[in-house]
Amino acid sequence: MRACLLVRRLLNAYGMRNMLSIVLVLAACGTDVNTMPDDQGSTHPDAGAGSTHVADAMPIPPDGIPPNLTPCEQAVYHSDLPWIQTFVFDVSCTTKCHGDTPPAAGMSLRPGEARAAMVNVVSHHDPSWMRVVPGSPARSMLMVQIGGEPGPQLEGLMPWGMPKLCDEKIDTIRRWIAAGANP
Repeated sequence: MRACLLVRRLLNAYGMRNMLSIVLVLAACGTDVNTMPDDQGSTHPDAGAGSTHVADAMPIPPDGIPPNLTPCEQAVYHSDLPWIQTFVFDVSCTTKCHGDTPPAAGMSLRPGEARAAMVNVVSHHDPSWMRVVPGSPARSMLMVQIGGEPGPQLEGLMPWGMPKLCDEKIDTIRRWIAAGANP
């Protein structure tokens, strides 16, 4: 379903002349992140080890990322903290809780502070979890709290009192963590 929507958006942006290229890119790279249970209801075989398969970001077209895309549409091209900071943390997290002084749960998501507050830091919600485990979205509490991975029972999803992040933004955060949660 998401692949069809993505193809439609790319066709609108680039026209029919590039349809074959778009289809080939989608076939070669994939568009979905595999974190769903299999037919028997068990989780991905590597989920316990924290190595959930994560699809790469879409390659940036030769002409650049199409203009006038929504942040959710832009997200498929990203796996980098600067984009996450601008289009996720700054608009959904720092406006209410994690930009305050002191920040909620001691986790500042302000620019220049977010990575240090999350990577290899014990979760305030469940001390047996880390907020972000580089290379392991499945073992990162951030992914649980935004609804991207199963984990400990929560009172609600982040961001509190706001709509759930779109799947594309969640997948961008997943890719960032899987790639090592680099600055």
